[in-house]
Amino acid sequence: MNIPQIRYFVTAAQLQNLSKAADSLHLSQPSLSKSISKLEEELGAPLFERRGKRVVLNEAGERFLSSARTMLRTLDDTLLDLSELSAGDAARLTVGLFESDHLLSDCLVSFARICPQVNYDLRCGIEGEELPDINRYDMLLYPDENRYRKFRGVFLRDEPYFLAVNAAHPLADRPAVLPQELNGESFVFLNRDKLYIEEPYYLCTGLNLSLRVRCLTDDREQHRQLIAAGLALGFVPEGCAERYRADRHIRLVRLSNAKFSRRMMVCFKRTKHLTALGRTFRSFVLDYFSLSDPEKPASGST
Repeated sequence: MNIPQIRYFVTAAQLQNLSKAADSLHLSQPSLSKSISKLEEELGAPLFERRGKRVVLNEAGERFLSSARTMLRTLDDTLLDLSELSAGDAARLTVGLFESDHLLSDCLVSFARICPQVNYDLRCGIEGEELPDINRYDMLLYPDENRYRKFRGVFLRDEPYFLAVNAAHPLADRPAVLPQELNGESFVFLNRDKLYIEEPYYLCTGLNLSLRVRCLTDDREQHRQLIAAGLALGFVPEGCAERYRADRHIRLVRLSNAKFSRRMMVCFKRTKHLTALGRTFRSFVLDYFSLSDPEKPASGST
């Protein structure tokens, strides 16, 4: 087993099509098929099932995919560390994001004005990790959910959810809807790590709403496309709303219930583990968003 084999396997698993995977990897399809067959021989088990032109992971493939991604992440992190070591005191910051966030983009642009030499390693999609390791990041931006409560973060903002509907849906022209009006509607939910569906699902069940979970997907773009096609409704956090708002087939409707929002948090490595650049960035972010320092005791405490 070698690293290219593992990368080929992960790409095929993501695209579910050997021809597309081969094009993405700049390989011939026979070469890719041969590599995957050799990997299956070494592992002693088939990893895919063929369904027409698609290749879909079987149970063994699903289990190996998790390990393969972990191996590749560890390797990539090590290669990055070695690259920075060979370059000396490289000006690079690693930021983990639950999803891409326009407010953070604005912050990075502002920071670049005072530190133009800095490069960024932005890891969008930490929700795919069972539990992110803060020591791998200079900063994490994440929602205040149970599985992230171990992080010593500071509250950034409340981010409302919109209801995303096809432009032809009866709710499309409403300025706002009550959650109770969603009873009986079909929904598509994000389900990236197979353990947790996105938070609005639990908000709906907590209100005893009867929804049809028509589709689960692990991809934000597919989520948008299914809503645009009229297959289902969906929930979209404000920070991810731009691409939905730009789609002429989608309308975003406000929800008349303050519970449909998520508390966004910011967390940093402990100061003693940050580089000089990391400490400068940490101070800048706290000032930029007017946040309290999570490592300083609250006023009046002893």
